[in-house]
Formats: sequence, C-alpha cells, structure tokens
Amino acid sequence: RAFQSPFAERVRTDVGIPTITVGNIWDHDRIDTLLVSGRADLVALARAHLADPYFTLHAAAALGVDVPWPVQYRPGVSMGQKMFADEA
Repeated sequence: RAFQSPFAERVRTDVGIPTITVGNIWDHDRIDTLLVSGRADLVALARAHLADPYFTLHAAAALGVDVPWPVQYRPGVSMGQKMFADEA
C-alpha cells in the first residue's frame, strides 16, 4: 500500500519541493499518516474515488469533520436526513 510514498518522501527531503504521493491508498487513516508524518504534501486518490465517488465526504464524516456538501447535493442530503430521522 502507498507504494509510491517512499519516492515522494525522498524527493521532498532531498530536493525540498512539495510532493504528491499515489498508489493503492484506500483509507483515510493511511492518508492522515502520510500527511502528518511528512512523507508527502498531498495524496492523490484514484481507485478510492472510483469505488466511492463520495470517499472524501465519507472520510470526513468518519473523522467527525463537518464538511459542507456541494450546493447541488443539498436537497438530497436534506431528504436523506429526513428519511433517517423518520426511521429512528
């Protein structure tokens, strides 16, 4: 997992420029570890977003971060919240 991150870390350290890492990164804990440890400045996600187009929003929710949904999604979010409230 994150098989490109050693290369990004080396360039970041040796050359001193911001780097992006990519490569089989699927979970928000791994992303956080890569960023906090300084192995990369950005993490690019491909398959994670192909598998779940709302990956970033779901990761934010799992971490307890309140991220505003895009304006065009708000009617659906409101409807979903109402449906979940009715079931409770």
